[in-house]
Amino acid sequence: MHLRPVHIYALIAAFFKASLALGGDGRNEITVGAIFYENEKEIELSFDQAFREVNNLKFAELRFITIKRFMPTNDSFLLQQITCELISNGVAAIFGPSSKAGSDIVAQIANTTGIPHIEYDLKLEATRQEHLNHQMSVNVAPSLSVLSRAYFEIIKTNYEWRTFTLIYETPEGLARLQDLMNIQALNSDYVKLRHLADYADDYRVLWKEADETFHEQRIILDCEPKTLKELLKISMDFKLQGPFRNWFLTHLDTHSSGLRDIYNEDFKANITSVRMKVVDPNPFERKKTRITKVDQILGNQTMLPILIFDAVVLFASSARNVMAAMQPFHPPNRQCGSPSPWMLGAFIVNEMKTISEDDVEPRFKTENMKLNENGQRTHFNLEIYKPTVNEPMMVWTPDNGIKTRRLNLELDSGGTAQDFSEQRKLYNVVTHFEEPYFMMKEDHENFRGREKYEGYAVDLIRKLSELMNFDYEFMIVNGNGKYNPETKQWDGIIRKLIDHHAQIGVCDLTITQMRRSVVDFTVPFMQLGISILHYKKPPEPENQFAFLKPFAVEVWIYMIFAQLIMTLAFVFIARLSYREWLPPNPAIQDPDELENIWNVNNSTWLMVGSIMQQGCDILPRGPHMRILTGMWWFFALMMLSTYTANLAAFLTSNKWQSSIKSLQDLIEQDEVQFGSMRGGSTSLFFSESNDTDYQRAWNQMKDFNPSAFTSTNKEGVARVRKEQGDYAFLMETTSLTYNIERNCDLIQIGEQIGEKHYGLAVPLGADYRTNLSVSILQLSEKGELYKMKNKWWKNHNVTCESIHEVDGDELSIVELGGVFLVLAGGVLTGVILGIFEFLWNVQHVAVEERVTPWQALKAELAFALKFWVRKKPMRISSSSDKSSSRRSSSSRRSSKEKTRSKTVS
Repeated sequence: MHLRPVHIYALIAAFFKASLALGGDGRNEITVGAIFYENEKEIELSFDQAFREVNNLKFAELRFITIKRFMPTNDSFLLQQITCELISNGVAAIFGPSSKAGSDIVAQIANTTGIPHIEYDLKLEATRQEHLNHQMSVNVAPSLSVLSRAYFEIIKTNYEWRTFTLIYETPEGLARLQDLMNIQALNSDYVKLRHLADYADDYRVLWKEADETFHEQRIILDCEPKTLKELLKISMDFKLQGPFRNWFLTHLDTHSSGLRDIYNEDFKANITSVRMKVVDPNPFERKKTRITKVDQILGNQTMLPILIFDAVVLFASSARNVMAAMQPFHPPNRQCGSPSPWMLGAFIVNEMKTISEDDVEPRFKTENMKLNENGQRTHFNLEIYKPTVNEPMMVWTPDNGIKTRRLNLELDSGGTAQDFSEQRKLYNVVTHFEEPYFMMKEDHENFRGREKYEGYAVDLIRKLSELMNFDYEFMIVNGNGKYNPETKQWDGIIRKLIDHHAQIGVCDLTITQMRRSVVDFTVPFMQLGISILHYKKPPEPENQFAFLKPFAVEVWIYMIFAQLIMTLAFVFIARLSYREWLPPNPAIQDPDELENIWNVNNSTWLMVGSIMQQGCDILPRGPHMRILTGMWWFFALMMLSTYTANLAAFLTSNKWQSSIKSLQDLIEQDEVQFGSMRGGSTSLFFSESNDTDYQRAWNQMKDFNPSAFTSTNKEGVARVRKEQGDYAFLMETTSLTYNIERNCDLIQIGEQIGEKHYGLAVPLGADYRTNLSVSILQLSEKGELYKMKNKWWKNHNVTCESIHEVDGDELSIVELGGVFLVLAGGVLTGVILGIFEFLWNVQHVAVEERVTPWQALKAELAFALKFWVRKKPMRISSSSDKSSSRRSSSSRRSSKEKTRSKTVS
């Protein structure tokens, strides 16, 4: 029913011509009724205070008289009788009862008689049929559906909780949690629902389940304030009030539960709650010098006393507006059996639904009062606060969501107690031994605690602790965390984080989608990929006499003996052949003697020239000599060709480059096995990839026998080095680079495959994840991450010899140095023999020409240095005459002829 224009009030006024009952002060008196239970004294006092302030308003034309009735028990029949008795007394409105009432009989009677019915307590949402029977009822308490939406926005949007346990006590409490149950699938691994009544015999069973079974860190509890203290006391035995635990208490009267009485330093958990946001007091308003009991009640912000105060103000202001529009006023003289309702009641109800909070007097105690067409309060403000220290934090509004509250220092700073949840926290950092992330110091026996360790991860956590002001201890496990599809369980770092035994996980922990389903990650602190680690065969040492390697030592020995035997055989056969005996001087037709040119010197020269492919200036004449020479030439040709081929192979063998240049080459060959760490992120990358090459690589890795997988990266590196080229290991580029820096026999093959990131892992929904991410970004901007990586990856103590890889047909000077040495040795031998021959000739000349050896030496040396003189005289010594020169010449010729004849003979 909607409010009609004000002039309709004038039409209705014709029905009321009776004289108005006037009070002692000349104002119109209106009677209102209220129903309370016997233990609702504070609500009654607030009700009385509200009408006292309304009646004390200046220039008010109405004066309200209250009739109060009390219910000893929840009896629907007695409640009906009290309601009818109030109506028979001419009340213009009925307040209450609270939600303790088990039926809606008051609302139905009010709806029949047209008397406004004002409620002030949380109640379950009415159905459509119930709304038709409650048209005269309004409720200034928050609508449970809107309250549930508020909790949803606080938990999911502001707190960003994805996993938690919901615990409720009453059906109204379950209704307040309705929207929270839709964040994730109910009773899954994310959202667990528990009813307190199921654990009424022993609440310790509930908390033991939450801690040991759920490993719960976030609990949403909806229970009555009188139950809260006992529940939280018991939870302390299960360390549910320790650091990194989060509680959200949804009851709007949590602050009145006396929780601050038991709060001590053992409460390290972050506990927050909500309550109705009251209007901030006017700092310029005159403060009361005497605080009454009702002032204390209203100052405690207990929900029902405050809401009944607002209900009174709402009704009084609405009734005043309606009465002012029509004169005179006729009281509602009705009975429960009256055939027609009180007409003005509907107008007052409509006015309450539409009146602005700026038009009421006195002011509402709570902020943002607005009702919908069904009389339900859909607009209200909630204050998010810490009940342990009564510290306001944020404010939720239906239109603007959550905003941080700006505190009035004069009003809020004085009564705040110490907040133990904000003390310096101790983080358990879970990791595992992996170079260079986490290692024992060489002299770790001299240190204690976390000082025993070193590495990139140790430095990173230390930097973060300095920025975020926290303490930490290391917890060591066996690995990053692998998922077992059979047991559907994780191990390693991930397991500890899931069980909340640790708060931070750090090592070479790759961010993957599967891991993100069970833990959260910070922003990455390192970017990487996958590459291939292979063995780098050390090149053979360069040998100066490498030209001798094409033949074995015994081959060289056989060749030398073969040449020696062939030389002697050639000399012997030549002496047997008559064709090889020739006259010494071809001009003499009938010589006295013959000469054979195939002596040892000439035969050796022919053998050496043939095998060197240079030939000789003299050749044999006889057929058998030519056959012998031809066979030697054939032998020399075969040996030289074989030597040339083997020499090229030997000189280029140490320059062999692996044919594996990429993953594609690795897949196409079948000589080198390859694998990765079993169950790691690299294996997961290949097994889940849709790329054809990656799937082929994964299938080949699975089929290798023995298995190509390893349990750790360290084992994979050791296997690459052990098998020396027969095994390649696929691993992350960061670990690969680290091992290459420290092992000169390892090499990276191909380019980076894919892109991955390392990040810090934290439990799902951890509220400190954002701070960790911000701190990591700060370290990155300052260059600290780069410095730490350079510190732990660059090995300044190991220097690998730089090997210049060349093409196979390019030989170094070292490898050909032996050839030059042979050349130098031959040249040196020839020079030495030449010098000895020169000195021998000088001595001979001195004797023949009858000069001193020194004169002969000077004369011969002076002539030898005249390079431009091409003819040498028979006599070069100036102390001899021509005759002696001729004698010397003839004697020399005769001496040569004698020597030649002796050789022939």
